[in-house]
Amino acid sequence: MLSPIQKEIVEQSGNLIVRASAGTGKTHTMVSKIVYDIEYQHTHKVVAAITFTIKAANEIKERLTIDTTSHFIGTNNSFAIEEIIKPFMKDVFGKAYKFDLSTDYLVKVNTFAEGLAKIREEQILCSYMNNKENFIFQLALDILKKSKVCQLYLQAKYFKIYVDEYQDCDKDMHALFMYICETLNIDTFVVGDEKQSIYMWRGAYPKAFMEIWDRKDFTKKFMRDNFRSCQQIQNYSNLLCNETRDLYTPVEDLSSVIMICATSDNWVASVIPYLDSNKKCALLRYSNANAEEGAKCLTDGDMEFTYIPQTPIADITTEAAWLYNAVAKFFILPKYSAYDFRDEIPNEVVGNKRILNYIKKTLSVLDECIKQEDTSGFEKQIGLMATYLGYEIKSDHCDKLYRTICDKRYHPAFDIEGLKRIAITFHSSKGLEFDQVILFVSDYRLSSEQEIYNHYVAATRAKSKLIMVYVNDDWNASRFAKNVNRILAESGLKMSDVATVVNCLCCN
Repeated sequence: MLSPIQKEIVEQSGNLIVRASAGTGKTHTMVSKIVYDIEYQHTHKVVAAITFTIKAANEIKERLTIDTTSHFIGTNNSFAIEEIIKPFMKDVFGKAYKFDLSTDYLVKVNTFAEGLAKIREEQILCSYMNNKENFIFQLALDILKKSKVCQLYLQAKYFKIYVDEYQDCDKDMHALFMYICETLNIDTFVVGDEKQSIYMWRGAYPKAFMEIWDRKDFTKKFMRDNFRSCQQIQNYSNLLCNETRDLYTPVEDLSSVIMICATSDNWVASVIPYLDSNKKCALLRYSNANAEEGAKCLTDGDMEFTYIPQTPIADITTEAAWLYNAVAKFFILPKYSAYDFRDEIPNEVVGNKRILNYIKKTLSVLDECIKQEDTSGFEKQIGLMATYLGYEIKSDHCDKLYRTICDKRYHPAFDIEGLKRIAITFHSSKGLEFDQVILFVSDYRLSSEQEIYNHYVAATRAKSKLIMVYVNDDWNASRFAKNVNRILAESGLKMSDVATVVNCLCCN
């Protein structure tokens, strides 16, 4: 079922921008619109649904009830690389660039010319030292502007492009997508929420999203109804940002948002009485170290929490990253099979029995290597599998994979859904939801737009209860109190109007 605003979005034609606050059913709406647009497009043309992560792309594929074989559903980078750079680079730079490319974003260059040289000499697509600039998208736009063939190809193939989480696009991504929209005249659908931009530190440019919002050639829609959080949590999170303050709806019961004043020694004892042990809960902290320490303190207080660490393979950014992740899941998750592995191979045909048999055989050999603690044999087999599937591996990446599999500390990261109580960083929580959420206000001083967005994202992970801990004599906590009081005062409110305040005079 679609709400009235969701139905408007699905049926709207032409360029469209959607501001979707947390919990408003963004993915459901986007998937419904893709289905609607495809059904009403009676030509050979297809769509491109572009997301930031493979996980998000897979979620869209899983939700779509139509055949998506001919359509592009993948990440921002894969669209730029597979649809523009690889097929048309030689058209702009000459036959010397007619070869297959691999990616390794850990390889850094300072200039565009150095990036081209790295491609020519080592066949590697790399990234800039300055993370506020994006070599992949600068290269893609350069090729697109100079290659008429590339322009005609995209125009002939696509009738609409959908870009998810647009607030996380950087300036170079924005430039490419707007060129496709303006110059190639391909209808463009963008959805996002500037309040949920938590990646500005790595180049995200949420102002690009608002620039589109101000354009006259885009229809504007605002999804404001939160279907995830209870009304009180919605009230608190909406009051943090100018554009959602008018959604505030007073409620009598203030038991769903708790502000607790405590010390570093007694915060666990102060928090536990407010938790329902039968419901899922997450402690969200700014740093991994604090998340791990928090999980230990809660567990010692007879409320077991599992710390979710960053795995050794999490920072691998080569084209083979999916392979390391798939191998890890096979050996860590009991229900993950060779069939699941096969389904994660990029561009692989599901019914390819030859590939499936090879995977089964290789995984069996890898199992023996792990049992025998044969690290060299393990690396050899990973290398053979990668070569067979058309990828390259690195020795240190194999070491990281081996550690990820053999060290059980990392295993919870692959089964977050199966755990009742976890502790993670709030960056890792984006896209997730929990019945109960515990925050430390010292992680969000609210002194900048970025800190307000961080706090908004963390708070809106909670469905039925949000517990915020104020630690006495913590300077960062005192900054939060000062700033949250200032923000709420703009609506004529104070913390005690929107939360149950426990022993916390500074936030009354």
